[in-house]
Order: sequence, then structure tokens, then C-alpha cells
Amino acid sequence: MIKKYTKTDKILIKSNEILNMLFNIQSSGRENPANNINEVVDMKESDSKLVSSLMRVNHSGEVAAQGLYIGHAILSKTKTQEEMMLDMASEEKDHLEWCEQRLKELNSRTSIFNPLWFSGSIAIGMLSSISNDKSALGFIEETEKQVAEHLESHIKKIPKSDIKTHSILKKMKSDEEHHGETAQKNGASELPLRLKKVMEITSNIMKFASYRL
Repeated sequence: MIKKYTKTDKILIKSNEILNMLFNIQSSGRENPANNINEVVDMKESDSKLVSSLMRVNHSGEVAAQGLYIGHAILSKTKTQEEMMLDMASEEKDHLEWCEQRLKELNSRTSIFNPLWFSGSIAIGMLSSISNDKSALGFIEETEKQVAEHLESHIKKIPKSDIKTHSILKKMKSDEEHHGETAQKNGASELPLRLKKVMEITSNIMKFASYRL
């Protein structure tokens, strides 16, 4: 069945297209870590549905990551900070493409909420960058910490026979940890505990919605 977009949906989609065009975020071109790994030929339908749902959540997470880094870049106080954010966005774009490719291989789809996650994340990224670059870096550090923990939980849920998905998630987790370390080394300020909790709750809402739709 063809999805009918509301007026709000169309505005969000068009906004996303314009922002992507303005910033021209390109993937870094790294090869998908699962490219040379054979598909599981006897994967059970229940396992396939589980993996598809989890990878849809991860794809939505990467859509949100694009928005966050663009939002940070918009209000970066220095050119160095802006370039750092856009470089990280480029690596996150790799993750986005890897997740989308895996979903296609599983005959699944991406979340219908992605335009909302993208636009909302741009706003969050800008808000966290208003005061200074150290606050933005603190937000990045905490976000990547939570994402790495989330990916580790998915790695444990994916059937062990699905080496393709495992290889993608492990590489993504390594990259996210590196991004967090980069933010920390560049002077990230510690976020208040209350804000960390709000970030976790917001993330859980996104995961819940994307897992199903």
C-alpha cells in the first residue's frame, strides 16, 4: 500500500532535502564490513523479523545522528569545530548506508518516522550548541556513549549465525566510541545528570517507534 503523506510530512521531507543539499554530507566511502560475508541461507522467519526491526532502529539512529551533527555544525563557534562535526557526520553516513543495505537484503524497510527524527535532531543539535563548543562536545560524548551501549545490546540480540549484521554493528560501535573519545579529547564538558536522563528517555521513544514502524 502506498503511504499518503500529510502536509507536515511533505514539509519535513523537503526541509531534509534542502539541508542535505546545503551541507552536501557524503559518506567517507568506506566499504561495508559485511560485503564479503555470505548471507545466512536458513535464517528462521522470526530471526529475520527480529534483525530487520533492530536494523530499522539502527538506521533511524543514524538518520538522527546526521541531524545532530548538522545542528552542531550550524552553530559551531569555530571552523575547526564545524569541520569536526561534518567529518563525523560523514562517517555516520557510512553507517546509514550500511544499515539501509542490510534492510534491503532482508526485504525490509526504513522507518516512516525518519523525517521527524532528522528534523528534530537538527533542532536538538542547535540547542546544545548555543552556549559554546564545549557544551556541544559534551552532548556528542554522552550521545555516543549511549549509542555504543545500545549497539552492544543489539549485538547480543542478533542470532550468532547472522555474521553479516554482527560485522556491521561491531564496526558501528567502534566508530561511535571513537567519536565519543574525540569529543572528550577536544574539551567536552560534563553534562548534568538530569539532561543525560532526558537524552536516554528521548532515545527510548525513538527506538520504540522505529522498531515497529
